[in-house]
Amino acid sequence: MKFTAFENIHLDDAASLLAIRHMYDRSINPELPSKFEEASYAKKAIEALFNEKNSFGIAAVNDSELVGYMIGSIQTDKNRERHTWIKYAGMAIAESESEELYRELYAEFAKKMVELGSFNHYVIVPSGNKSTLDAWLHLGFAYEQVHGIRDLSVSSDNVFEDIQIRLATSEDEKRIRELATVIMEHQAKSPVFAPGFIEERDDYKEGYVEIINDEAATLWLAIYQNEIVGFQVFESAAASDENLLTPESCISLVVGATVESSRGIGVSTALLQHGLTFADKDGYKLCETDWRITNLESSRFWPKNGFKPIAYRLVRKIDPRIIWATGV
Repeated sequence: MKFTAFENIHLDDAASLLAIRHMYDRSINPELPSKFEEASYAKKAIEALFNEKNSFGIAAVNDSELVGYMIGSIQTDKNRERHTWIKYAGMAIAESESEELYRELYAEFAKKMVELGSFNHYVIVPSGNKSTLDAWLHLGFAYEQVHGIRDLSVSSDNVFEDIQIRLATSEDEKRIRELATVIMEHQAKSPVFAPGFIEERDDYKEGYVEIINDEAATLWLAIYQNEIVGFQVFESAAASDENLLTPESCISLVVGATVESSRGIGVSTALLQHGLTFADKDGYKLCETDWRITNLESSRFWPKNGFKPIAYRLVRKIDPRIIWATGV
């Protein structure tokens, strides 16, 4: 087995590997878009990753045959600092190979990332292949985010007589600004501990207010005892030739929250039921959303309401002191 830098000459063979992997993924999660079972579409997804700024890939070659690849890119932002993403289409191995090859590919890939000063690594892994998932967990990765999907044909007949649902209007601007940081504040608490920056509070407020007049999004409000106590935002989830996770006719539940004092009375369930009913009438067949796995309320609520995991975002944080510890 030889490991070398991924190049354009590897694209066709890598596309075949990804198409076969996606075929298996769809045997577990048939909601995933079927077109990526064709190598021509899988190739477009890989090319998009390979052409990203600051991308880097590793190819595993055995007797001149490509048997595995891994592609990621380095990015920098305030929350994650200098970090690396390996997206859903960024890896595949031959059916003849053990999942141990993922660990070997990552060992080569991570060496380069650390040399380039990237110590926080993220990977999107299919939910349906336990052996692949275990390979990443055995590399020191941990669960961070769940990507879930729900079939809209699964209806719910819950009745919430005390909770009214309606669209947001400009008259709701003041209250929406007050609700804009509910999620940020909740996620900062135990056991999630996701930092929210004080200077971003105004940006959150402006962003939610803008949704009111955004024709591409729908902001539903929940009213209980004449008070706005929760909201959910829906918008079309755009399928593309580069996204293996988003099927056609899919709506995205972008964000949703309930004020702490009104949790447990059915606010989120009423909002979800109302939003999905309208999505179904608009011709959507599926709904996707995602949540932090350490958010106890979210991790219980979304699966209970029909969302099943189709992928996990895993994270590994490498101690940057390794640079001087090895004498580099």
